[in-house]
Amino acid sequence: MRLKELRLKNNLTQEDIAKKINKSAVAYGYYESGRNEPDLKTLLTLADFYHVTIDYLVEHEVPYLIDKSAWPESKRELLNMIAELDDFESEKIKGIIVGYTQAQKEKPKIIN
Repeated sequence: MRLKELRLKNNLTQEDIAKKINKSAVAYGYYESGRNEPDLKTLLTLADFYHVTIDYLVEHEVPYLIDKSAWPESKRELLNMIAELDDFESEKIKGIIVGYTQAQKEKPKIIN
């Protein structure tokens, strides 16, 4: 499981996470060490907290999924907004993004 990796990446203590999931620090420590496994409800809470899938959390690799845990909050928010659009709106936004990225590529490069 990636619990320790995610906790350290977010500069949190075992006590911080234990409080978040309503478990004791000892119980949470057992999850990190592999001595015990969290139940489904706890896995869901942890996955939501870290903005990852349960598959990612338990190291079950699915090749078509993207790990968004390292993305800045602004990109995750943008993705969530796009997910709420209908097909027509999605195509309009896609056109805007394609136009923007194309313009960025065509900008004259400044040479020092």
